[in-house]
Amino acid sequence: MGNSSEAQYDKYAKDGKRFVGRAKELTTLEQWFEHPEAPLTIFSITGMGGIGKSSLLSEMLSISRDQGATAIWMDGRSCGATPSVFMDYLSSTLGLETMDREDYPRPLSLLKDTSVDKRLVLAVDNYEELALLESWFMEVFISKLPLRGILVVLASRPEMASTWRTHPRLHRRFVPMRLQHFTVDEITEYITVAGSLNQGVAGTITRMTDGHPLGLALAVEAADQRRNLPHAEWAELSHMISARLLLELTIPRLHPMVEVLTLVETANQELLSAVLDMTVTQEEFHMLRQMSFIRSGPDGLAMHDMARVHLLRDFRQREPHRLQTMRIKIAKLLKPLHEQAGLHERRQIARKMLLLCQESMLQYRKYADVSRDSLFSPLETMRKEELPALHRLLHQWCEYSVEPWQAVSYGPFLDELAHRHPEGIVLMHDKLGEPIAMFVTVLVHKDSSELLLKYFPNEMHECFTPQELGNDPDQSDTHFAWLAAARDDVPGYTREELVGYMALDRLSLLGDGARVMLIATNPHLKLFLQSIGFQMRRTQTRACDRYEDPADVLDLDLRSGQFGAWVMSLLDPAWRDDWIQPGTTGRERTSWSEQEVRKMLGHLRSPGELHEYAGRVKGAKDGIQLQLYVMDLLEGRVQGLSPQDQMLLYAAYWTHAGNPTAAAQTCSMSRATFYRHLRIALTRLARIL
Repeated sequence: MGNSSEAQYDKYAKDGKRFVGRAKELTTLEQWFEHPEAPLTIFSITGMGGIGKSSLLSEMLSISRDQGATAIWMDGRSCGATPSVFMDYLSSTLGLETMDREDYPRPLSLLKDTSVDKRLVLAVDNYEELALLESWFMEVFISKLPLRGILVVLASRPEMASTWRTHPRLHRRFVPMRLQHFTVDEITEYITVAGSLNQGVAGTITRMTDGHPLGLALAVEAADQRRNLPHAEWAELSHMISARLLLELTIPRLHPMVEVLTLVETANQELLSAVLDMTVTQEEFHMLRQMSFIRSGPDGLAMHDMARVHLLRDFRQREPHRLQTMRIKIAKLLKPLHEQAGLHERRQIARKMLLLCQESMLQYRKYADVSRDSLFSPLETMRKEELPALHRLLHQWCEYSVEPWQAVSYGPFLDELAHRHPEGIVLMHDKLGEPIAMFVTVLVHKDSSELLLKYFPNEMHECFTPQELGNDPDQSDTHFAWLAAARDDVPGYTREELVGYMALDRLSLLGDGARVMLIATNPHLKLFLQSIGFQMRRTQTRACDRYEDPADVLDLDLRSGQFGAWVMSLLDPAWRDDWIQPGTTGRERTSWSEQEVRKMLGHLRSPGELHEYAGRVKGAKDGIQLQLYVMDLLEGRVQGLSPQDQMLLYAAYWTHAGNPTAAAQTCSMSRATFYRHLRIALTRLARIL
C-alpha cells in the first residue's frame, strides 16, 4: 500500500459496509487539506458502473467533515437543466447544512466566505446528468468561486470533457481520478475485513472476481452468509449479476422493499412504507442500506444500475401483472409529490415517473424502441473536437430523412449551433468513447430563434408565434426538437433502440413544466409520438413536406402542471380519457381564445352571466361551479398558473376589475408592462381552460 500516509486509508467500515483501498485518491484529499493555501481544486472521479465512485465520494465527504470542513453532497439527477434550478438546489443543500449556524442567514454567502480555515467541499455525484449545463458550470459557476478554501469533487461514469484539461484557467486545478479494479492486495484486505472466510474460499474469490468492487462485495457477502453458490457464478460477478443471487442475499422480509427499489431510482423510508402499505422499520431500512448492491444517498436508498436491470427482468418474467399494478401505485404516490416539489426536485421525480412508464411506450417500435433494459451511459453534451463525427451522423440521417435540397442547410446549422448553443446537442458514446447517436433540442427564445429562423424559417413559422420567438431566455418554456440521429452499425443495438433511449431521457426535461414541438414527416415517428400523448395538426403550407410524406406539427404541452397526469395516462388506461393537453380540442373541451377568456373573466363576479361558459369547462355544471374553479386557479388552490399570472389576473379581474391603473400599481408595474404580461397570463389561462 506504499508509504505510511496511505496506510491509514487501507480499510474503513461504516454503516456495516467495508471501505478499503483508494489510498492514492484519499492521500490526494489529505494533501489538499494540508496545503497552506487550500487552492480551488476540482477532483474528477470517473469509472465504470460498480467501480465504487459513490462509495469514494461518500468517504471523501466523511473525511472532510472530520477535518472541520463544510461538506455537502449533490445529486446530478436532481440539479435541474437550467442555471437557476441548479442554484436553487445548491442554496437548499447549503441551507440544510448551515441551518444551525446563525452566521449564515443566506446559505449562498457561504461560497464567498471560504478560506484556509473555513473550507468547503462541494461533491456532485452523477455529474454526467449536468451535460446540458457543463459549459455554464465550467465558465460561469466555477469561475466565480473563490480561489481559496473550496474543493469541488465530480463523480461520473464517462471521463470529463477534454476542455477541462486544456482550459487556460482551470487545467492546473483539475485532478483526474480514473478508478480501476482493486489490486490483489486490496482484494485481500477487503476479504480480511470480512473476518470469517477460510483461506480456500478467500483465494477462490480473489482469483474469480477480477477485482471488480461490486462483484467482490457480492461474492464476499454470499460466502459470509454461507450461501451455497457455485464458483462458476462468482466468476461472472465482475461482468454480470444474477437476479437469483441478489434475492438470495436478501432476507425474505426485505424482498418487497427490494422490489420497490427495482422500480424507482431512489426511495426513502416513507415512500417504501407508502407503496407497500406497511411500516418499514428503521432496522429494516438499515438492513437494506447494508446490502452491497444498494447505496445510501441524500434522497434515500438507490439500487445499483446493474442489479436493478437483472431484478427487473426477473420480476417481469415472474409476475408481470403485479409489476404493472405496483408501477401504477408508485406513480399515483409520486404525482402529488411532483406537483408540490420545488424546482430542483421536480426533474428527479420526473425521471422516476418516466422510468415507471417505459414499458407503456412499446406500441410503435419502428422509429423509437424503448423495450430494452440497457446500461447505457447517460447522454453527454458534445465536445468541440467531436463535431466531425457529428457531421457523419448528420449525413447518414439526411440520407433517409430529408430531400437533397433540404439537406443543404443542416450542416451549416449544426456548426453554428455547436458554436452558439452547444448545450442543446447531447450524445451517446460507445465503450471507446466514439459518438454513436445524437439528440438535438433547442430552447426557443429571442437569441436561439434568430439562428433557427436563419436556417429553418418555414418550420419556425409553422410552430411558433412572433411573440414566442421573441421571448427572453429566462421566460422561455418551449423546446424545439430538431433531430434524433443514430448509427445503424452498433453491435447489439438497433438504431431504433438508440433513438428510443435518447427520447426517454429528453422527455424528462418536460418534468419542469415545459412544452416540446417538432415538425415530422416520418409516419412511424408520428404514430410513436401520438401514442404517448402528442397532439398533431397539419402544417399550413406544404413547404416542409418530404417526397410523398406530408409534414405535420406535433407538440406535447405540459406547462400547466400536467406532467403527472400525462404519465398516469400512459400507465393506466383509466386515466387516458381524462387527460387532454391544455388548449387542444376534445369531445368535452373546446379551445378558448384570449378574447373569450377576457370576456368570461369580465363576468367573474356574476355567476349567472358565467353560466353560458360553464359547458366548455369539464366538471363545471353551472356558473357558480365555474366561478369557484376560476377563483381556485387565481388564488393558487388549484395547480396551473404561476404566482405572477395569479397576481395579474386577480388584480385585473377581481380586486381592481375595471380599473387597470390600480391593478398595474398593485402589481408594481407600468401600464405598458402590465398589459404585456397580462396578455401572456390570459393565453396561459386559455390553455388551462
